[in-house]
Amino acid sequence: MSMRLNHITIVFSLVLAAGMAPVSCKKDDSKKLYGFSRIYMPQAINKSGGVNNNYPVPSGSDSSTYNYYLDTKSNRLNVILGATLSGPVSDAYSVGIKVDNDTIQQLFDSKVLDTALYKLMPAAMYTIPTTLDVSQGARSGSFDLGVDIGQLKSDAYVGKYLVLAVRLADPTKYVLNNALSVTIVILDVNALVIGPAVDITAQYVLNPGNPFIASVMNGSRWGTLQSWKANAAALSHGGYGGYSKDGDGQTMDLESGWGSPQILNGKLYQNISLPAGTYSFDPSGGSWKWQGTKDPCYVVVSTIADTLPDYSNILNNSAILYQQIAAPQKAITFQLNGTTSVTIGVVVNYVQDQQGIKSTKVSLYNYPKHL
Repeated sequence: MSMRLNHITIVFSLVLAAGMAPVSCKKDDSKKLYGFSRIYMPQAINKSGGVNNNYPVPSGSDSSTYNYYLDTKSNRLNVILGATLSGPVSDAYSVGIKVDNDTIQQLFDSKVLDTALYKLMPAAMYTIPTTLDVSQGARSGSFDLGVDIGQLKSDAYVGKYLVLAVRLADPTKYVLNNALSVTIVILDVNALVIGPAVDITAQYVLNPGNPFIASVMNGSRWGTLQSWKANAAALSHGGYGGYSKDGDGQTMDLESGWGSPQILNGKLYQNISLPAGTYSFDPSGGSWKWQGTKDPCYVVVSTIADTLPDYSNILNNSAILYQQIAAPQKAITFQLNGTTSVTIGVVVNYVQDQQGIKSTKVSLYNYPKHL
């Protein structure tokens, strides 16, 4: 009985060893191919982070990260799009390219996109290829959505966003990742025509705020802004003015009423030297801390003097640039053909009681890449 059991054990061990032998010759698990090969558009996810398929243009801060390039010969702006292959293999493939206006219409109908601000890019404005071919081993390929710059600059699109859905279709090999096979291209017209913007405030503007600094104080609240010039009218708090320190922080402040006198033809400004280029100036810093003007007052940019014109000489003055103070504030955009002395600031004329403006910072932008 004991010898029989030993014989069975030996035979079983031999069989097990024989069965195991082929397994030991197979490829290591770490070298096996896993996953499924799917074709998708990287632009559908690399800006939205998977929240949606939106692809904003422009994007990036310098020439190495811009997601478009300019073709000056054809006067076209080319948005860079493409397809790539996930998974373990990388054979050659082709994929169709289509415009999907139904998807955009659904976004309009569901009010995801506000039709007052977002407009479908008209077919006459763009060109796009019908097919993308990707060679063996390449995995990815790119193509351009070409946009006519002349049409992009049309007055009808100022302040608007142009949208277009670009979809992959009918691959010759593999299958599509359906969720990522469409990209919603969103062109910010203003940012393309005069941008993207580079914040140069700290480089050129003295005492730009956040917080503002006073050179002298009249007690604990009112003061005079360091490095800014204020005329006598703006120094309305006992010979001090342009600055306050209160519950809103340390702000640029021109305020009358509540016991303070009127400010008639009050000026607060700074003279700076700028090289050739395109710029914008916004004394509200993007949003006034408080904007309570009742009488029309103005943000002003002047290149004709080292001061600002009187209040009575601003309206309809073609020698300067100006915008009425408002919330939200519209920045002043200006272009210089050479190094120029520029005066930036505000002019107010408070006749009615209890009004003023407060800002936590001013902003100066340059647009080194614009159409």
